[in-house]
Amino acid sequence: MATPKEDLLTKVSTEGATDFVQLYHSALSSNKRSIASFYSSAPTNILFNGNVIADGAAVEDIFTNQLPTTRHDIQSVDCQIINKTYPTTTPGKTARENAKNISMLVIVSGSVQYGGKDSPQHGFSETFVLIPNVENKEKNRKDWLIQSQNFRLVV
Repeated sequence: MATPKEDLLTKVSTEGATDFVQLYHSALSSNKRSIASFYSSAPTNILFNGNVIADGAAVEDIFTNQLPTTRHDIQSVDCQIINKTYPTTTPGKTARENAKNISMLVIVSGSVQYGGKDSPQHGFSETFVLIPNVENKEKNRKDWLIQSQNFRLVV
């Protein structure tokens, strides 16, 4: 039986992964100039179909200047907590606030359409390692940032 703390971590990770995926893929379609803000300042690994991408700004450039309009249809999201105390818990914060101090693996699958509504859909699989956003203290900041990403079109 799960402990209350484990239940809270599961809830926070599930909600966080789902919210992140919705925000990120929505930005890829309709708010391309915000894409770089989804990445940590020092991502460890970004791959698109086996091609290494330098950072979030480079991903934003690809979606803004190199690709036509995209539309993502998310079919599944799965997440697993990697580190329950990343970077650490903070004394004086609530259990829910501290529960956001986790890193997680998020696996997404679905289809993507490049171009207009008559363009073909392509299956994709995407894996993220998300870390808590401790870099940006703004009121409307994102809770999670991409540390690592691997995107693949599926045939």
